[in-house]
Amino acid sequence: MTLAETAYGQLRGTEIADGIIAWRGVPYARPPAGELRLRPPQPPEPWSGVRDAATYGGRSLQPEPVPDPSLPPVSEDCLYLNVTAPAGAGGPGRPVLLWIHGGGSEMGDGLHQAGDGAAFARTHGIVVVTFNYRLGALGFLDVPCEQPTGALGLHDQIAALRWTRENIAAFGGDPDQITVYGLSAGGKSVTTLLASPLTTGMIRRAAESSGGDHIKSRPQAARIAAEFFRALGTTPQRVRSVPAADILGAQLALGQPPRSAWIWRPSVDGAALTSHPLTAIANGAAAGVPLLLQTCARECAYYQVLTGDAGQQADRVLTEYFGAETRAKLFAAYAADYPELDDIALRTAIMTDERYIIRTGRYADAQSVHAPVWRSRYDGPYSGQLADPRLAPHRELLDGAHAADGVGIWEGGDGVAANLHDAWGAFATTGDPGWERYTAVSRRAMIFGQAGPYLADDPFAPAREAWGTLDWQPSAWWSDH
Repeated sequence: MTLAETAYGQLRGTEIADGIIAWRGVPYARPPAGELRLRPPQPPEPWSGVRDAATYGGRSLQPEPVPDPSLPPVSEDCLYLNVTAPAGAGGPGRPVLLWIHGGGSEMGDGLHQAGDGAAFARTHGIVVVTFNYRLGALGFLDVPCEQPTGALGLHDQIAALRWTRENIAAFGGDPDQITVYGLSAGGKSVTTLLASPLTTGMIRRAAESSGGDHIKSRPQAARIAAEFFRALGTTPQRVRSVPAADILGAQLALGQPPRSAWIWRPSVDGAALTSHPLTAIANGAAAGVPLLLQTCARECAYYQVLTGDAGQQADRVLTEYFGAETRAKLFAAYAADYPELDDIALRTAIMTDERYIIRTGRYADAQSVHAPVWRSRYDGPYSGQLADPRLAPHRELLDGAHAADGVGIWEGGDGVAANLHDAWGAFATTGDPGWERYTAVSRRAMIFGQAGPYLADDPFAPAREAWGTLDWQPSAWWSDH
């Protein structure tokens, strides 16, 4: 049966494969345009009759360095989700996997890497939900005199989670068995969802690839807003009257991909976030929620390949954080730990640990006090097709690089891709990916490599020891935003 009855009306889905049904372009909130621009999402308008759900909804307004005509158009009208489920919803509800896409909080859509989610529906009987949320300035700009502000993309994610909890039973899903999973900016979004007081009791399990925590400080938020409105050429009070193209233009004036990565991230807005995410999690905000955390061995090789100057930023960034003396000590520690690395590779390794490894480790320690935690590291090849022509010539440099694991997790296949897919499927269905838990004492982690997975003792020790108790407010790497 392809009909589903939601709280807002009936939907007609489509059989996309033998025994797999998809409902696409389902509104989970009203279009956030006009008077609703830069304001929290509002519930969708109900409809009468049966709504056809065969077409994907628009993607959030975003830059497109490599346009893909096969994707839905970009639009402010972007708050849509998609559901893929095994046919036949009889019996107890099926586990649900809610995907939060990556893209630096400035690019991407729910289809990125996850596709239609049919593989998990087929192999593990999972109901998959993917969705779009506001990106860039529309999702993460702090607008003076507005409240809440600075985290509207996070509010969108919470609205999609709430819609899923309230409606997923109509598609055969169990609202009490929702696993949230995100990669890159989506992984960091999972962290903020676990920290949010607005999601209490809504998330059963959580998983991240290349996540951790990454938010704006108040000074950073103020600088970004001042530069944005200066580029836009108008005041915050008039921001709803300018064309959407001007919003994107002002956003790009602050930085263009990939060097704009990490500019657009949430603020503590007093509603979706009331404290720093790791503080909230250490205090038990996500108590009882099992957590799976994966990072890639050479995360920032991806950015070095794309830009050619990512590693070279490490000297300036570390000096701004800690001063010249501490920077020198960090460089000396890395040179001693990794004598085989050349100068650029060494700086790129420092970037990998600053952006991903250290903060993920502190996150794992904080949550392991309150719930089971598993850690893993991906050492394998860049999974899927390298559609971006900037990456395609450099495949051999991208083993274990940022987002190299995503397509394998979603699609499975042979070798390490099959190992990843099975582990994530097991976690979403049973709450255990199949290896020993991580603790702040044992610190064991699964390594996914070409030769097969193996359990390692404290593989992140060199990085943790080098950084020690250093604390810092992350910047956007290529700027002080």
